[in-house]
Amino acid sequence: MPAIKSKPALLGGPKTVTRAFPVWPRVDDEVVREVTRVMTSEPLCPVGNTGIQGEFERSFASFHGRRFGLATSSGTAALMLSVHGAGVEPGDEVIVSPFTWGASISCVLQCAAIPVFADIDRVTLALDPESVRARITPRTRAIVLVHLFGYPAEMEGLLAVADEHGLAVIEDCAQAAGGLYKGRRLGSLGQFGAFSLQASKNLTGGEGGILICDDRRAYERAMSLGTHPLRLEAELELDEFRQRIDSLAYSFRMHTACAAMANTQLKYLDDWTQARNRNARRFYDAVRELPFLQVQEPPGEASGSRHAYYRVPFLYVPDVLPIDRDLFSAALRAEGVPAQAYVRVPFYLRPRFRQRDWLGRGFPWSLGEPPPQYKVGDCPVAEALCAQELELEGSLHEDVPELIEQIADAIAKVGESAQDIAAASQRGGLVLT
Repeated sequence: MPAIKSKPALLGGPKTVTRAFPVWPRVDDEVVREVTRVMTSEPLCPVGNTGIQGEFERSFASFHGRRFGLATSSGTAALMLSVHGAGVEPGDEVIVSPFTWGASISCVLQCAAIPVFADIDRVTLALDPESVRARITPRTRAIVLVHLFGYPAEMEGLLAVADEHGLAVIEDCAQAAGGLYKGRRLGSLGQFGAFSLQASKNLTGGEGGILICDDRRAYERAMSLGTHPLRLEAELELDEFRQRIDSLAYSFRMHTACAAMANTQLKYLDDWTQARNRNARRFYDAVRELPFLQVQEPPGEASGSRHAYYRVPFLYVPDVLPIDRDLFSAALRAEGVPAQAYVRVPFYLRPRFRQRDWLGRGFPWSLGEPPPQYKVGDCPVAEALCAQELELEGSLHEDVPELIEQIADAIAKVGESAQDIAAASQRGGLVLT
């Protein structure tokens, strides 16, 4: 890469990135026609599995090779119903990742169960199977694993641990639609796969979520907690759930427009995912030799696994440049590179967990005897990566080699200018955003 001599944008120089990211979400004529059609011909908030909602549930489940799909109001709702559907009860322990978005953990708390944190793998950023094994107790009921940024977790090892101990596995696929593990779609390997359709996600309805599974009993248990009683009357077959039909369930229904948008775009998901992979590889190839960055190498193509690249992650190597990670990312943003740290603090070191404050009075931790302790050093890999991780925001679902080249040039420019940026910071002359 040639030397870049211009002044960094953080110090008043020109921005390096002038090309725009592809517009996302994609609301084209096809989407508008279908949303208009269903909004003028179907109920806006369906209570059953008919119409566009039922069509989307069936097509999404079939796309993943699963029997059942249940549309929800959000990915968070899909996760919570999956945890409940897996048989988790108050006071049970569920193993979770500390390096994630909060919904992967709040779904456990919402079921009055107790999160137990296991460490992550440095490459996949997902749960490490051996760390999971070490956290299992007689009260462990399930594992919620996250395919973070779309990188496939090491499913073979995690499923082996789960099978050995009789644990349910819930795949949090909020960021992983379109990903594969050894030829199988993410979300098709655990007892449940839970997806978000929020506006930034790889497949979107603007908002909404969906869970998929194969087991009839698990499906009915999940449905019984978050679905309108008219749908329960129509679909539930098992007496243990039919006797509970009433209006006490959560209202987690999907809007018609969400189902119409997501269903229309499902056929494009694989093409978009392949473009995301090409762009990510271009980016990694362009910055791999920079000493202050470490790339998260994707799965090899021969493995049959595929990263979904909801975001493109990379690591900032400390002590190579005279600026810290946050100043480095601020300099990148000034150049037009949307780089942000994602997690920053492992969840078990955040106030709600240190103080055991969810619904008050120590609940649900008060159900544990004794409740788990959360402390520095519990998950050393996650703690180290929280100080290094960065992600490229913005959707890369179209081939944009010129944009990727500009992003790589901007990163090199900031690296070359790090001494000047550090000096300006010491003088107190920088305004960071």
